[in-house]
Amino acid sequence: MRRIALSAAIVAATATATTAHADPPPPLDVHRAPTPSDEIQTHQPQPFPSFTWLAMQLLPSPELAFGKTKQISADGHVDDSIRTAFGLRWQLTPVLWSFGVHRSQPRWRFFVVDPFARHSGSIELSTSFEYIGGHFDGLIARPGLRVYLPVLEKGERLSTSLGTSVYAADGLRVAYDVGAYILNGFLGVQVTVAPRHAPLATIATLRLRYF
Repeated sequence: MRRIALSAAIVAATATATTAHADPPPPLDVHRAPTPSDEIQTHQPQPFPSFTWLAMQLLPSPELAFGKTKQISADGHVDDSIRTAFGLRWQLTPVLWSFGVHRSQPRWRFFVVDPFARHSGSIELSTSFEYIGGHFDGLIARPGLRVYLPVLEKGERLSTSLGTSVYAADGLRVAYDVGAYILNGFLGVQVTVAPRHAPLATIATLRLRYF
């Protein structure tokens, strides 16, 4: 028993001496240690006109115009039946303000507009150029104002629009339009009504939009 107690005392003394002579750990330099960042960084879209964008703008949307024009035959008969004409529409958006994007994203768009910014909720100053044949046979330009509202999944599956525009045709005319869009705004149907302009009383446009 004395031998066991003596051995335990020697081991304890050795451990104490080793601990006493051990070098202390180096101090931690808190200035050099990287600190975690809780800052959320988001991608900032910076759309700009390109050759592809310009080529897409040159592709028109087909439309049908329904209206009445008075035609007097040789025997004096007046024909004012409803007539249908085929047309093409080109669209441009000089300025758009999106209220549907995240607050970290820029809300203003100029000419080049990404579909999410438009169909998640926005207000745009729009300009349309149309050639309508048939009984009208002319080119018109429509500056206007339009609001887009999302319906399903922030507008990616379904969105709607309400707008108004003015154009010159035998005087200054006012038109109103309503639209519905799917596939993130790529495909849509837009109906334009001009109550006081009989030749273009109603226009149905199959709207194709890429940017």
